[in-house]
Amino acid sequence: MFELKQSSPRACWLVGHRGAMGHAPENTMASFDLARHMGAEFVECDVHVSSDKEVLVMHDERVERTTDGAGLIKDLKLAQIKKLDAGSWYSKKFKGEKVPTLRELLSWIKHKTSLNKYQMGVAIEIKNEPVRYRDIAERLSDVLTETGMASRVVVISFDHGVVKQLKLLNPKIATGILYRDPMEDPFKRARMIGADALFPRRHLVTKELVQSAHKKGLAVATWTVNDPEEMKKLISFKVDAIATNYPDRLNEIL
Repeated sequence: MFELKQSSPRACWLVGHRGAMGHAPENTMASFDLARHMGAEFVECDVHVSSDKEVLVMHDERVERTTDGAGLIKDLKLAQIKKLDAGSWYSKKFKGEKVPTLRELLSWIKHKTSLNKYQMGVAIEIKNEPVRYRDIAERLSDVLTETGMASRVVVISFDHGVVKQLKLLNPKIATGILYRDPMEDPFKRARMIGADALFPRRHLVTKELVQSAHKKGLAVATWTVNDPEEMKKLISFKVDAIATNYPDRLNEIL
């Protein structure tokens, strides 16, 4: 199992949020590749499931915002989704970008290294609201096993139940719990879920939280941090990973 709390090559892991979405269309191969060239050791992506049970990389449950198509992912087949243009909405320069499958992303990154020669990993966010995918944990576990990438990912979600389900299916997969609002006892929650890491929104991170998490064997990763001064503050707290839309900014600091 990959452990976020292990020593990173630098002060913390640099995670490209949806790739390098400040510079390229989010959750596309162009965005992930750009994040790598900007210094990311990890890329973060979001996943949904198509009507024919393919795990797809996209943030929204609908395709309208980031493609030229329409409809819910759960109602569309892979072949239909692959016909969509996922780049032109951002810039004509990215016309023709396709919606990747998770399998495609993992197969691509499997042999990639970061600028500092670290074997790259993926933070995979399971999107399970408002649309719920009954078998997404099973589908994801299968893809990770079949691609041989179970040890190179951390799987996260706001749906802590699906994180627990995945951990039961494959205890070797590193997992984390996302939360955007204050939580009374995130450590207890992580223990109940069997999670390896906390993923609080940036405004919830304190030096004390990080210290307590580390004492309990938990990693702390935070999101989405685009301001260089805030990056420096979080690094001083000794967070394990920072997700940003601008990997180049964090790379300069690290």
